[in-house]
Amino acid sequence: MSKGKLRAIKKRIESTNSTMQITRAMEMVARAKINKIHKGLKFVRLYERAIERALVRAYFGDTNHPKIEGEGEILLVVSSDMGLAGAFNAEIMKAAEREIMNSDIRHIVTVGIKAESFFRKGDIPISSFSHFYDTPDLDEAAIIVDDALDIMESEHAGGLRMVYSSFKNPLAQIPKAVKLLPLDEFSRPDNDFFDFEPEIDVLFKDVLNSWLVAKVLHGMYETKVGELFSRQTAMKNATENAKSMIEQLTLVRNKLRQSNITQEIIEVVNGAEALNG
Repeated sequence: MSKGKLRAIKKRIESTNSTMQITRAMEMVARAKINKIHKGLKFVRLYERAIERALVRAYFGDTNHPKIEGEGEILLVVSSDMGLAGAFNAEIMKAAEREIMNSDIRHIVTVGIKAESFFRKGDIPISSFSHFYDTPDLDEAAIIVDDALDIMESEHAGGLRMVYSSFKNPLAQIPKAVKLLPLDEFSRPDNDFFDFEPEIDVLFKDVLNSWLVAKVLHGMYETKVGELFSRQTAMKNATENAKSMIEQLTLVRNKLRQSNITQEIIEVVNGAEALNG
């Protein structure tokens, strides 16, 4: 019986060690991708703020803003294509479900397999972008925005919302919901005397579209960075847990082996005493 237990413990140690090697490798891959992508987040945030300043100036320069008529809203949900990132995607889905409960959502546009597989089971029609990007860029964000605007028109929807993961720091990624359309009232800038070329009504539409692309790019980028940090943390914790389990199993194995040795010594001594009478 003891030898059988020793073999079982040995197999568990070997399998746990194999798992630890995989989680350590995935942690290193996530760290390498973070070094590549995280640097760009600062510039994406600066770009979004710059486009928003341009939109505010165009907004107050155009007195006849095009009104969006319709009922209901379109929801854009940005998630990841891969799992093994702790509760990262689950928190995004919870935030999206709150938006669905509190708003009249007519159609869902998903970015990432996790959001697609989650909302595919529901009653709301969806459009999906899966395995669409590795590092987000403007072209991909523009394609998503064009698709969302086309769905708004076909569904006669009056609004567009987005749910993504806002990156705060390597240990905190907070799901966030933002309203993109219709526009909220902006605060008038201190200096709003500008000359516009081409005409302001044409320029406003172009700047509005660029602002939507910048907002979606920002959401995609923050989600991607948060995903990588979450996966790095999850794989680091898994590696440490596997290491701790190996140490515990090794201790149990050594105790069991020592017990077997002690039992064999006792049997030898008892046998020698019996022979000696």
